[in-house]
Amino acid sequence: MRSAIQLGILVTLWFIAIALPAPAQDRTYNFDAYGVDKGMSQSSIYSIIQGAEGFIWISTFDGVNRFDGYVFNEYRFNPSDKRSGEKPEERILYNSVSQQGRAVIKSFGLQGTRNHSFYQDGRKQMLVSHNLGISLYDRYKNTFRSIFQDTTYVNETERDNIRKFLILGEDEATQTLWVWRPLKGLYLLDNITYELKKIILYPPAIVKRKKVPLTVVKQGNNIWMSFESQQLVKMDIHTTRLTTFCLPTLADKPVMKVLNGDSLLLASTGHITIFDTKRNKYTDLPIADRNELGDLFAPTAIEVDDKGNAWVGGNNGIIIYSVANHEVINHITSFNTFEANSFNKIISLYRDGADNMWIGTDGDGLKKYAPNKKVFSLYRSPRISHNIVKAVYKHDDGRLYVGLLQDGLDIYDKGGKYLKRISNETTPGKFPVNSLHSICREDYESLWLHFVRGSIGLFDIKTEQFRDLTPRLQSLGLPVQDDIFPFISKRPNGETYFNYGEYLLMFSEAEKGYQAAIVHRFPGEQLTCFFEDFWGNQYVGTRANLYWRDAKGGAWESIPLALKDLEIKSINKNAHKELLLGTNKGLLILTEQYSLKSHYNSYDYTGMVSDYVYAVLLDDKDGIWVSHNKGITQIKQNSDNLVTYNFEDGLQSNEFNTGAYFKSMDGELFFGGIRGVTGFYPRNFKNNPFTPQVIIKRLEVLDKPFKSDTTISLLRKVELPYNQNTIAIEYVPLEFTNPLKNKVQYMLEGADEDWLMAGNQSVARYTNLRPGNYIFKVKACNNDEVWNTVPTTLEIVIRIPFWQSLWFRFLLLLLVLGIAYYFSALYLDYKIRNEKLKLEKEQAVDQERARISSDMHDDLGSGLSTIRLLSEIAKRKIKDTGPIKEIERISEAAGELVDKMSEIIWAMSSSNDSLANLIAYMRSFAADFLEHAHIQHHFIIPENIPNVKLSGGTRRHIYLAVKESLHNVMKHSKATDVIIEVKVFKNMTIMIKDNGQGFDPEKVRLFGNGLKNIEKRMQQVNGQADIISQDGTTVFLDIPLN
Repeated sequence: MRSAIQLGILVTLWFIAIALPAPAQDRTYNFDAYGVDKGMSQSSIYSIIQGAEGFIWISTFDGVNRFDGYVFNEYRFNPSDKRSGEKPEERILYNSVSQQGRAVIKSFGLQGTRNHSFYQDGRKQMLVSHNLGISLYDRYKNTFRSIFQDTTYVNETERDNIRKFLILGEDEATQTLWVWRPLKGLYLLDNITYELKKIILYPPAIVKRKKVPLTVVKQGNNIWMSFESQQLVKMDIHTTRLTTFCLPTLADKPVMKVLNGDSLLLASTGHITIFDTKRNKYTDLPIADRNELGDLFAPTAIEVDDKGNAWVGGNNGIIIYSVANHEVINHITSFNTFEANSFNKIISLYRDGADNMWIGTDGDGLKKYAPNKKVFSLYRSPRISHNIVKAVYKHDDGRLYVGLLQDGLDIYDKGGKYLKRISNETTPGKFPVNSLHSICREDYESLWLHFVRGSIGLFDIKTEQFRDLTPRLQSLGLPVQDDIFPFISKRPNGETYFNYGEYLLMFSEAEKGYQAAIVHRFPGEQLTCFFEDFWGNQYVGTRANLYWRDAKGGAWESIPLALKDLEIKSINKNAHKELLLGTNKGLLILTEQYSLKSHYNSYDYTGMVSDYVYAVLLDDKDGIWVSHNKGITQIKQNSDNLVTYNFEDGLQSNEFNTGAYFKSMDGELFFGGIRGVTGFYPRNFKNNPFTPQVIIKRLEVLDKPFKSDTTISLLRKVELPYNQNTIAIEYVPLEFTNPLKNKVQYMLEGADEDWLMAGNQSVARYTNLRPGNYIFKVKACNNDEVWNTVPTTLEIVIRIPFWQSLWFRFLLLLLVLGIAYYFSALYLDYKIRNEKLKLEKEQAVDQERARISSDMHDDLGSGLSTIRLLSEIAKRKIKDTGPIKEIERISEAAGELVDKMSEIIWAMSSSNDSLANLIAYMRSFAADFLEHAHIQHHFIIPENIPNVKLSGGTRRHIYLAVKESLHNVMKHSKATDVIIEVKVFKNMTIMIKDNGQGFDPEKVRLFGNGLKNIEKRMQQVNGQADIISQDGTTVFLDIPLN
């Protein structure tokens, strides 16, 4: 029943909390500060604007600065009489140790020495007015050039004190640029050539009274001016007609801002006025705020934020005015939450494209409020101390009480302003000891304070008196304990639980005051934390174990945990009755039955950057927040999505402490660490929708700046020779919400296979790139990891060396072909000449062979024939047989000589140098020879005989080998039939086969010269002779024809 009632109350309170509007104090305005220590040239900010590329431009009393979120680039007036170039090499002027501040001189070409005011026209060109005229920023060359010059001065006041020119706006119809010169009038410049077209002087009546406009704005076709208090003048820009309006609420030192087409916002000393320019009616809100000197708030600048509220800067910080509700919703007098006041005189205000509000102060540098940045309030004492926080508690009245290690108690008001420190140093003997480790509420008027060494008592928040109840604890007679992690907790039943070493103790109210008692002893344990859930179940964590008992007050039981050597640092329970344990090994989530459901640790979850979890808190939507040694992590249990915030997000530091955590009734979460307290409202967290635009700032080639007539950020393609292939590309993501949390990825297509995380580097370096086409791509995400979808690109072409180019290869090929042709022609000519000589020699040889064969035929042949004929005649005439035999021998010898002579003549004749002729000659010889021997023969030749030329010697050796074979057939084989077969392929083969008696190879080898002659003749023509005696005799002649 009790649980059901409590649950109903909880649900009712939850709906009430949702229905009620968020309290005003939960909107915290945290500011980032930039000054000369971060690289800015000077601390007084005259004008601010965001250029077309996304840089923030800041005008100081010592030049103009361009800021990218990390580095300040200075543009200065040339102080030397020597004429410097428009774009000298940049020089690093300042570089902070933390690398969070850096200044670089970009140019000495800035015109004007002071009072630089920015204006961006409709063509996105940035104009700068100054004491010497107007300059135009050339973003292609990254320099300023003068477009309108006027070095005269009306008087010493214009020369020394007030601004000389201020650009009011443009008239597109007449292409006119309207410029205000306070001590003279209105200048009309041609918006194209910037030549002076006209000067409109102030009316003579006003000049006689020596009045000049205190403020001027352009609204459409009208110029609004205020020459004195309670008066507003309108001038039509086409007719120059003046109309005067009486505004009783318009006081001294007014500033004006055009709200829309129909209204003006006028802020003056002690007043904020809305003037309806159509109905000529006004609404006034008196401002009674005064600064420390007692002066009324005097405005100097106006800007409208993303909510439609007007920020009015003045001599005492900033008043935030709700235009819709016509009320002041905040007055910011300090830009540092841990300081009572900061130098807060405002000169300029500007809202950039991501809704960041930039604030220029007079002497305190540049401030920035980022509405899309996760807002973490910092509570840190301005006292010179270490600010190590051990306990945090926010009271019903909104005050924050912070327990410190060795420094007592710090108190902050409900707006976060530091009030005081109460300690034994400020008030000796105030507390038993000075290390305060735990704070909890007793009632509206008093707080429980638990110190180390078992010291405990009540603190009256009104009288600031401390009632020491340590003697009541000592009356229990407990042995001295190691009291390292003191805690204290107020139970719903009125009992106050606290620890001392291994004891869980309590205070309860009695007739004689508070009575101490022992709740339970946990032998050998050191208690670290206590938690009681909504249903009354109690949990105790120690440095080794976890214990619990139910709401009925049963016995304490140990909850077995799967992990060993666990140290329980904090305990909590969500709406699903899951127990959350912050331990030295990560966050453990146990089910209602105490089984392990989830274990968030750095090994299993990359988003869990630290395992040493000090504290676990739940926000109003049951979201989990844990503190550790690397910041604060938000754990979304449903998706296992983890987001970690660290010092760069505005936390007190990355390291937090045990026991230093608290959730207030209005939903603010507090975590204490080594340098103060971090507080925040999770319901105010929203993702930043603005993605960074990445700018390529610098390109180095071989470690030297790349020289170009156009600034590198506007180049889309760069070509480099082959020997300049080591490059470094510097880039910057332009999104100013929280620049230190921006992340960058880059890749070089053609060299990198995938995107590379840049980490904290802002330069991509590539060495020894091969010739080819590359595309460098770079993209970035903002502080909430929202990535831009269109990367910035730069095409880089590394030209190939000339000897690898196509034209060179083509020329080289032509050269090689030409040389080859030349030498081929030479060789061909040589060969032709050689062949010609060879042919001439062959022709000479052939002629000589023909002559010799002719002579032999004519002379020797006829002589031998005559001898043979005479021998035949003589044989017939002589009757004696003896001489006849000798004459017959002479006749036979002469016949043989004639035959041999015919063979020689056939071999020597060049007309017979062909394979066909050889075959025909052998066929003719075989027919005649075998017919005389009365031996049958078959001469087989191919149908087609190739046209192959054979020399006379080759023909003769082949013919004689065949002749020798046929002689052997006739003399020795006793054959009656012979087959002669000629085949012609790559080689010519001749087979001579008879049907004779064969021969004995051994005897023939010893005494047969005929066979040896056949083999020798085949060797002369690189041929081969095989002789087989089987079923007659077969002779194989194999002759190559090449």
